[in-house]
Amino acid sequence: MTEPSPAASPPISHDPKPPVGTTVVKNLPLLLAVVCAVQFLDAMDIASMGPALPLVQDDLAMSPAALQWVVSAYALGFGGFLLLGGRLADVYNRKKLLIGWLVVFIVASLVGGFADNGLLLVVARLAKGISAGITAPVAMAVLLDAFREPSARNRALGTFLAVASAGYSLGLVLGGLLSSISWRLTMFMPALVGLIVAVLAGAVIPGRQEASQRQRMDVLGAVLVTAGAVALVYGLSRAATNGWGDWVTLASLAAAVVLFPLFAAVERNHPAPLIPLGIFRRPQLTRANVCMLFFGAYVAFQFVLTLYYQVELGWSPLQAGLAFLVGGVLTAGTARYGAVLVTKHGAWPIASIGLIMMCVGYLAWVLLIGTVDPLILLAVQQLLGGLGFAAVYPALNIAAVGNAAENEQGLASGLFNAGAQIGNGVVVAITATVLTVVTTSAVGSYRAGLWVVTITTIAVTLLALAGAVTYRKKAAA
Repeated sequence: MTEPSPAASPPISHDPKPPVGTTVVKNLPLLLAVVCAVQFLDAMDIASMGPALPLVQDDLAMSPAALQWVVSAYALGFGGFLLLGGRLADVYNRKKLLIGWLVVFIVASLVGGFADNGLLLVVARLAKGISAGITAPVAMAVLLDAFREPSARNRALGTFLAVASAGYSLGLVLGGLLSSISWRLTMFMPALVGLIVAVLAGAVIPGRQEASQRQRMDVLGAVLVTAGAVALVYGLSRAATNGWGDWVTLASLAAAVVLFPLFAAVERNHPAPLIPLGIFRRPQLTRANVCMLFFGAYVAFQFVLTLYYQVELGWSPLQAGLAFLVGGVLTAGTARYGAVLVTKHGAWPIASIGLIMMCVGYLAWVLLIGTVDPLILLAVQQLLGGLGFAAVYPALNIAAVGNAAENEQGLASGLFNAGAQIGNGVVVAITATVLTVVTTSAVGSYRAGLWVVTITTIAVTLLALAGAVTYRKKAAA
């Protein structure tokens, strides 16, 4: 017997009259397209600025230390505000939140596109990241609220996650294409798309009764968890460039170590906590969030290979970005089928299969880099990695959010996305450190970085396999 789909547990009402507080959507396909577009923008912006960085540096005369914050500022805002954004999605009007923060995203994109100095561009990127930290969990909550029947929800999640995967996978490609014309297009194009999405959101997303607004807002909890998340993401981002011995890095990570326990103490005693701590007692959600270290490994793999292609092989930024095109297209085209397989066979078996495929692709690079034509290695990894990511990402997301109650949909999504960003920061920081420390040879340095990626993915695979065994036993009992 297979593990039941994690999205199949909540009781589904077949009463023709929707429950009180349920949103009534007149055009579900268009609503799905809108929330998918939001997720694509949020995901794409993580990677799209990468190929444009040399052009930005020349145009705005930025130092290397300042330049890395064009990327890190977005990650800081995104990762730092996901938990707050997730809870806001469960308390306040989702339509207003989504449109309001899309406007922030649009304005910040325009400001960044017209920036004539590095500081203004970094501030604009930070504002875009904060906007993404709010809109990503809100978009997921809107989807979960609109699609309530398990199989329909999994199909919608499959499409949603395919688009998100495409954003993460194709961000480098789109960034390379746009920056080949002008780096400013990487800011202006999202502003145009964001405007269209905001208008459509106003037309298709129904209003929602703000019954929860009368609750006393957990302001102290919001401040503590946001400050802790920002400190953690900042410390990890800085470690990737300044090393683990940097005093600012250590101080930031120490602040996170202090702030999170303080937040937990506040939540235990608050009558209406920002994040009910009981949610972490759900083993599927917790396991799925820990497994999101795989996402950090995937981003770290892109990081290592982008350097290898450009520094060692002499490829242009556009060529380096296009190297990930096949995997991105495969992921975008097949991720929705991964969600269908989850409905039939359960989240953990599908996640395990996808992770094994990704491990094989990474191992090919680790063992054969420098001895086999890189185009052959690239073809193998893009095939296995593209299909593997399409299985893993939807399966883990469904495991994390599939059983969320209506008043926890934003929170569960925010936690999952935060897990992705923390995994990203941890693995990339360790990988960057290893690349710097191992100097035996150029190929040896890249191989060492790839070992970090591979070992992390193997560890996550073992965790997913343990989940498959555990839930299979429960299903058979």
